[in-house]
Amino acid sequence: MTREFAGSTATVVEDLHERLVADADLDDDERRMLALCRDLAARPETVTLPDGRALGYADVGDPAGRPVVVLHGFPNARNFGALFDAAGREHGLRVLAPERPGFGVSDPSPGRALTDWPADLDAFADALDLGTVPVLGVSGGGPYALASAARLDRVERVGVAVGVGPMTAVGLRRRLPYLLARYLPPLVRHRLRSEADRALAEPEAHLETRVADAAPVDAEYWRGAVGRAMVLNHVEASRHHGVGPLVDELAIYARPWGFDLAEVDVPVHLWYGEADRIVPVDMGYHLADRLPTAEAAFYPDLGHVSTVAENDDAIVGALTEG
Repeated sequence: MTREFAGSTATVVEDLHERLVADADLDDDERRMLALCRDLAARPETVTLPDGRALGYADVGDPAGRPVVVLHGFPNARNFGALFDAAGREHGLRVLAPERPGFGVSDPSPGRALTDWPADLDAFADALDLGTVPVLGVSGGGPYALASAARLDRVERVGVAVGVGPMTAVGLRRRLPYLLARYLPPLVRHRLRSEADRALAEPEAHLETRVADAAPVDAEYWRGAVGRAMVLNHVEASRHHGVGPLVDELAIYARPWGFDLAEVDVPVHLWYGEADRIVPVDMGYHLADRLPTAEAAFYPDLGHVSTVAENDDAIVGALTEG
């Protein structure tokens, strides 16, 4: 069962989109991608899960193509799927991007754990008659992709691109943002609310903040179409249910994952940039050492966004081989 949302929700998204593209130096393909990102936010689709919760998703790429599930990063929403639309059409892939609980239009699931996600993904796949599927987890979606592979037979292979890893992979300084969400949630809630408000009110200033925090190689992506899509995603992530579910998500990363990485017995491909300032490359090394089937690629000169953007063909190939 699906339903669509309409009305005033579209106005906010369309206004933000217009401000993001008005004076930007974008080519036609980039403008099409951003228009799709806007449309996916303004006119969502959902499935109803067995417990009655709505789960939002995007359905892009080739509608008659082979299904691939893409799990968005943090703080993103279903319109993250717009970034994979062109690759899906080029390679004959139907790209499905479900939202996690409390993100976008997906109903919250208070007290959820990482290992609750596979049941949601399984019900989502059943609702769309997907059968077995490859799953790609990007950034914050990485742990969810691995949990799904550990618990679901229908996941045939996994890709993790610049994915968050277990906290045991890094020292206290790199764990701190996640630990604060676990132990001081009001502080993190205030920060995330401020960031979302600025992304909506001052998107260009918000992008420059991201540029300042990112690896130099990522700057052109943050200032270009990818960064503008991320602003639309950032706003959509918390626009319906507030930032509370986002705080919950950060706290989930800080806890033990609830499954053994050795349980993942399907092919796994990893991509990490050693210049990444968002997800430490040590998390990638940790996963590569502990996932028994992992094939890993590490790029000395790439950062968080550039690792994905500059390896899209390799990512698609790894997910669809065989």
